[in-house]
Amino acid sequence: MRSLDIIAREALSVENTPYGAVGTLHSGGDLQAWWVWKDEEEIEPTLSVLDRDDLLYVIRGSLRLELEGREPVILGAGEMTVIPAGTPFRGYRWPRAGEPCQFLAVAPAGATFTRLSEAVASPAPPDATAA
Repeated sequence: MRSLDIIAREALSVENTPYGAVGTLHSGGDLQAWWVWKDEEEIEPTLSVLDRDDLLYVIRGSLRLELEGREPVILGAGEMTVIPAGTPFRGYRWPRAGEPCQFLAVAPAGATFTRLSEAVASPAPPDATAA
């Protein structure tokens, strides 16, 4: 068993995208875990969906989480939520001009992540740079 420093963004592998970086922490028979780093990232134009529940725990900064059919939620460091299986969502650093956001995502092994093909408008408040 290898320990990884999540705050230092250590991972078994890292994928960088325009929407943030994702570090794989664990991919086992029962569980998958990743850290996600959002800093000066673009907002994804589409929603995504996971076919299993997805637990998110914010380590640093704030995350604006948009779930289809619900009001956006802002999670700060130390807060967590669970995105129910099959719920379209997207998340990004908040406020947009604020500090980087890092969060931990945990889902059952074999969970399938899918980016939906239809772009959606971002319902950001008028002052998207405010806290």
